[in-house]
Amino acid sequence: MVGISSAGIGSGLDIEGIIGSLMAAERIPLTKVSQERTAINTKISIYGIIKNSFADLKSAADKLSNLSNLNPLKVTSSDDKQVAATASASAAKGTYSIQVSQLAKAQSVAASSVATADTTVGTGSLTITLGSYDSGSNTFTNNPDKTPVTINIGTGQQTLDGIRQAINDSNSGVTASIINDGTGARLVLTSKETGAVNGFKLEVADADGNNTDTAGLSRLAFDPTAAVGSGKNASSLQVAQNANFTINNLAVSKASNTVTDAVQGLTLNLKAVTTTAVNLEVGLDDTALKTTLDGFVSAYNKIRGNLKDQQQKDATLSKETTPSTLERGLRNILREQVAQYGLGLSDIGLSFDKDGVLSLNKSKLDSAVAADPSILEKVFTNTATSTDSRVKYLGASSMTQEGTYAVNISTAYDGSNTIAGTINGVAGTGVGNVLTGATGNASEGLQFSVVQGASGNMGSITFSKGLAERLSDWIGSLTDEGGTLVSRTDGLNSRKSRLDDQEDRINLRLEQVEKRYRAQFTALDSMLASMQQTSSYLSQQLAALAQQR
Repeated sequence: MVGISSAGIGSGLDIEGIIGSLMAAERIPLTKVSQERTAINTKISIYGIIKNSFADLKSAADKLSNLSNLNPLKVTSSDDKQVAATASASAAKGTYSIQVSQLAKAQSVAASSVATADTTVGTGSLTITLGSYDSGSNTFTNNPDKTPVTINIGTGQQTLDGIRQAINDSNSGVTASIINDGTGARLVLTSKETGAVNGFKLEVADADGNNTDTAGLSRLAFDPTAAVGSGKNASSLQVAQNANFTINNLAVSKASNTVTDAVQGLTLNLKAVTTTAVNLEVGLDDTALKTTLDGFVSAYNKIRGNLKDQQQKDATLSKETTPSTLERGLRNILREQVAQYGLGLSDIGLSFDKDGVLSLNKSKLDSAVAADPSILEKVFTNTATSTDSRVKYLGASSMTQEGTYAVNISTAYDGSNTIAGTINGVAGTGVGNVLTGATGNASEGLQFSVVQGASGNMGSITFSKGLAERLSDWIGSLTDEGGTLVSRTDGLNSRKSRLDDQEDRINLRLEQVEKRYRAQFTALDSMLASMQQTSSYLSQQLAALAQQR
C-alpha cells in the first residue's frame, strides 16, 4: 500500500479544511487577548493626552507663579534713539527724566606703524594693568578687581601678528587688532569694557634691555604717566571714561552705557548725549499680562474638555472614575480662596460658566488691578507677611504648609557668623542671616532673612499659598511616584504585559493542539485510505465470482 504524505490525499477527506476550522475555534481566546490589548493601548494613549494637557496647564500656572509675569512692566521713552530702558517686576511705576552729558567709552591706543603684520617687532614680555588715569595728578590707579596680566613674547610671537594673537589669548581685558592706515600696519589695543576704571597701561620688559624707547618690543609701551617716546610710545585714540547723566536731576556716573544699578528694576540703555531731557514712563504692560492670563484660561479649558469628553457614554474611559476624580480635584483647587486675603479667581475677572468653562473678564481685571496693584500676586503666588519689619520673607517650598509661625532668634547675625533660631518652637537651619524651616515640620522650606544684630522674639510670619502654586503642586503630584496618572498608566502597562505573557502561552498551546490534530487526522486519513482499498479489493473479488457463475 502506497504511503500517505499529505492529510486528505489518501482518503479524499478535506483534512486541511477540518483542521483550519478546528484551529479557528481554538484561536478565539487569542483574538480576545488581542482585542483587550488594543483597548488598553487606546486607554494608555488617552492618558498620555491627558498627561500632556496637564503639563501645559502646569506650565501656564508656573508662569502665574512668577511675579514678572503678573506685573509685567513696559517702558515708554520720549526718544528711544537717545535713551531706552526695560523694566523688571521690581521696578516702581512712574516717570523718570534722564539727561546724558557723556557716554561711557573704552580706552583705545595705537602703536606706531611697521611695514606689514609679519614684520618682526621684538621679544620680551608685556604687562597689561587695568585701572584709571587722572590727568590732573598724572597718576594711574590700578583697578582693585582686576589682576595685571603678563604676556611672554618669544621668537614664535615676535611679529606684529604674533603679538596681536598673544594679547587676544591672554584674557587681559584688552583686545588687539591690526589696522593698515596707509603708511603701514599698526597694532590697536582697546579695553574690552567701557568706563574710567577699565583704562589700561602697557609696560614692556624688552629683550634689547631698553624698556621705554621706541625700538623693539618697547615701541608698544603705553604708560599714560610717562613722557611721549619714553614709555608712552603708543598714541591715544580714546580715553576711558564713564557715562555721566542725571536721573530726575540727580547726578550719576557709571562705567557702562547699559546701567542696571541706578534705579531698582530698571535697565537704562544710554545711546547718545542729550540736549533736552528724555522722559521714561514705567507702567503696566497690559497686553503681556492678558496674554499670560489667556494662556492659563486656554490651558485650563483644554484639560477640562479632555476630562469631560472621557466621561461621556461610549468614551474610551467612560467606565473609569479617574477622569471625573481629576476634574473634581482641578475644579476644587481653582474655586478656593487665599484665606489670608479672602481673594479668589472671581475677584480678578476669572469666572466659570454653568458648564465649567473658564473665561477672563478683562474689564473686571483692569478694575481689580487699578484698585490693588498687588492683587494678582496675592491670588496666584506664595506670599508671606511678618509682624516685624526686620524679618523679610524670601520663599517657600511645596512642602511648606500655610499658617502663622512664631519667630525667635537665639543667635543674631553679626555679619560673619550663622544665625540660629526657632520657627514655631522648632529649630530652623541657618545660613548667614537666612533661617529655613526644618525638614518634616509644617514650616519646612519656609525661608526668611533677619537683619543684622536682631535677636529674641521677632513676632510672627504668616504664609499663604497662591492658587497657581497650589495648582502646580497638585499637578506635579499626579506624575510623582504613586500619583494618580502614574499609577493608572502603570496599571494598564502591567495588564498589557500580562496579556503578552498570556498570548505567548496561548500560541504555544495552539502549536501543540495543531500538531495533535494533524497527527490524529493523518492517522484517520491512513486508516480510511486502507479501508477504501480493502473495500475496492472485495468488490473486485465479488464481481469476479459473480461472472464465474
